[in-house]
Amino acid sequence: MRWHNRGAILANLFIQPQSNVEDLAESVWHQFRSMSSTQSSLLSFPYQNQISDLLKQWQITDTFPFQSAVTSALLDIQQQYFHKLVLAHAIDVTSRLPFQAERSLHNLRQRYPDCYVFSVGNGKGQNMIGASPERLLSVQNQRLLTDALAGSAPRGKTVAEDQQFAQQLLNSDKEHREHCLVVDFITQQLTALGLIPHHAATPTLLQLSNIQHLHTPVHATISSEKHPLEILAKLHPTPAVAGMPREIACQQIQKYEQFERSLYAAPLGWVDAQGNAEFIVGIRSALLEGNRARLYAGAGIVAGSEPDRELAEVRLKLQALLQALV
Repeated sequence: MRWHNRGAILANLFIQPQSNVEDLAESVWHQFRSMSSTQSSLLSFPYQNQISDLLKQWQITDTFPFQSAVTSALLDIQQQYFHKLVLAHAIDVTSRLPFQAERSLHNLRQRYPDCYVFSVGNGKGQNMIGASPERLLSVQNQRLLTDALAGSAPRGKTVAEDQQFAQQLLNSDKEHREHCLVVDFITQQLTALGLIPHHAATPTLLQLSNIQHLHTPVHATISSEKHPLEILAKLHPTPAVAGMPREIACQQIQKYEQFERSLYAAPLGWVDAQGNAEFIVGIRSALLEGNRARLYAGAGIVAGSEPDRELAEVRLKLQALLQALV
């Protein structure tokens, strides 16, 4: 984990009544020493001369017809079954050579320094990596900070085009409605916990290297008795990754999406013994296993959404992951 300019390794252990705490601590210490002595091989990636060949030999397959799902969702929104639905899209990539999670993670760090870059392994040869722009919650010295992040536009190729896209995003009624759903949800959930949330009246722009979002930070003071995981359970999933109303949206996601999300959009993070915590939303992510990868990205569907534009948005997000895999 990293906090500002400081880094740390946090180990979580499952301790049972019969566990030997001294042995567990010794095992963690040996693992730490092993990690510290490992030499990074990121700069000696053996396939640099084969990148163009790799791209030509990749097989890329859509998991389901995303545009058709958006069209169907819009009909249900028109019937007022729900107000917003976040549909994820996934593509499967098969390569002749195995994907290297460490190298891909390094690429993400280089390309997207303004995002939360993460990697989660299950010990069975699968790694979930990604570069998420969205903080779910951060607690430091009883100060809570969370983000409302919804409403998107591409970055321009020129300064003038970039400013034009930004202004269109700021002036878009559709994008503001989508964003306000997330802000209202977060403030309602925090208020239900007895907290007093504060946020600016209008969103600002969060501009990343390949995309820009409407962004409203929400902050509050929490008591020492309020555990971060209690707040986490109230906030996840937000309308930014599920929809509104939340319960109906989660049911509809299972209806429309024809694949398992795995850790996509899951809360990923840490809690320490002092009650400090940081969790992100695991979006813009890829599940790597050998020479296979499944890439995930999503888009919020509300009244006024256009299937072609929503497909273009998820393709923009998926492109960022594809580039990192090389």
